[in-house]
Amino acid sequence: MVGASTFINPLLKIVTTIAILGAIYLFFVKPIIDTTNNAFEDFGLGSLSETFEGLPNNIQEQIDSALEGTTKSQATKLGNCVKRADSNTTKIQSCVDRFGG
Repeated sequence: MVGASTFINPLLKIVTTIAILGAIYLFFVKPIIDTTNNAFEDFGLGSLSETFEGLPNNIQEQIDSALEGTTKSQATKLGNCVKRADSNTTKIQSCVDRFGG
């Protein structure tokens, strides 16, 4: 005989699991993501990522490796240089060589 407990117990387990996962997201994951986003904006790198969007993959990889270990001023100079270079890959390569880490 199938009782109500065979349906209610698994349902309560699923609801409890979803509630716990929701609480973990709300109290731990979301604040960490917000803090990280704010740190990028405070450091001045929020608009810098928009500068490098739409570049060819090989240039994007070079810029990513050039940004590793750079200071804020170097990253800003690199971003400004890439903006001025528009889509000229020779000029962008020159920017990476000049201001890259």
